[in-house]
Amino acid sequence: MAYRWVILAFGILAYATSQFARQNYTGVQKFIAADFHLDKGALGLLGSAFFYSYALFQMPWGIASDRFGSRGVTALGILLSAGAMAGFATSQSEAGLLFWRAMAGIAGAAVYVALTGGMARWFPPGERGFSQSTFGGMGGALGEGAAFFLLPVLSIYFASGWRRGTNILAAGLAVMAVMCWTFLRSDPDPRHVEVKTPFQWRLLADPQLWCYALLFSAFIVAVRNAQAWTAVYVTDVYIATRGLDVNTAVVTGGVLVTIAYSLFGRGLGVPLAGRVSDALFTRGWPRMVPVIAWLVLTIVLFQLLSMRVTTLWMLVMIAVLLGTSVNCFPLIAASVSDTYGPLKTASVMGFVNMVAQFAGATSLAASGYLGIALSGPGGNSLAEYHGIWLSGMGAIALLTVMGTGLHIALRYRGVSRMAVTVEVID
Repeated sequence: MAYRWVILAFGILAYATSQFARQNYTGVQKFIAADFHLDKGALGLLGSAFFYSYALFQMPWGIASDRFGSRGVTALGILLSAGAMAGFATSQSEAGLLFWRAMAGIAGAAVYVALTGGMARWFPPGERGFSQSTFGGMGGALGEGAAFFLLPVLSIYFASGWRRGTNILAAGLAVMAVMCWTFLRSDPDPRHVEVKTPFQWRLLADPQLWCYALLFSAFIVAVRNAQAWTAVYVTDVYIATRGLDVNTAVVTGGVLVTIAYSLFGRGLGVPLAGRVSDALFTRGWPRMVPVIAWLVLTIVLFQLLSMRVTTLWMLVMIAVLLGTSVNCFPLIAASVSDTYGPLKTASVMGFVNMVAQFAGATSLAASGYLGIALSGPGGNSLAEYHGIWLSGMGAIALLTVMGTGLHIALRYRGVSRMAVTVEVID
């Protein structure tokens, strides 16, 4: 089973490419908005075009992964993502941008659910929180870092524009697809690769499944809003309060968000949270306890951002904590493996993630328009973020309360659930 660490390493790299593909426009959206004359509402729609198609294809890819193995599904998803990125770079209209973002969503949907199933099969229960959080946290940090920092720097200083920079990095994704096909393995036991009934529709009557779906949705709403708006918010803070020009502000904001939110918050904080979850789990604590705690912290952080924070040290602190709290959703994937077994993790997570991605895409689509409608006082470029952060906070709070209430009912009122015996991997 020593090869599981190779699986984890390439799982990190694979998820990094997936994260970059979904967020590749985030760090350069100032330039895209200028080229196509897009307002914040249109930018929100650009993000949601990816995530609606991403949501629709969660279950098909998850079922395919449990049936045929995570290796091929992961590699194919990354290769298709590279093609969609190249198409995005050729767009000549807002409609073209939306089309290629939707195609990228279909391709990108393959990677996360396939990897959750692969990790569940390779790692035993006592390491599931750490393995799921490490590939999700570190992989996400690397991918976001490339989107927030690498693409802007490449576009400004080396590639003569965001289009050429995007094409260069799309070629890198194609290389990664080949590497994943070479080094990933679907299962330590080849007999487990094909499962005839990876997702049973009777599970829709299971309240535990909906508890997971609601809490996962709260995380995804938080992630979508944080990923879409943190970098551009910091950029506008630099422009409004320090008088930086757009190019300098984009790069400086990208550096801050990459280091604080992605590298420290997501890259280091999330694996640590997974390790703590495993330690608590082995001592009899439900995994939902740290899950709910991280969501409560997220609500507090969104409230702070709605107060239009511009002090640099506070922005750094909030970014680090936010990078950890909103990205602790892999703890729910570990719980799904504990409840339904590693052989069905990808397909069950496909359903959970589908529900969550619809919630996240809807929140993101509305966030730009709500930011305009609920602008705070002042009338400057930062005023619109008041409504963006408040609307996100409200959605996260509602989903957290609903999921927590269902968890309490399941935990203390004896509501039956349809869990299966967890298979322990030796």
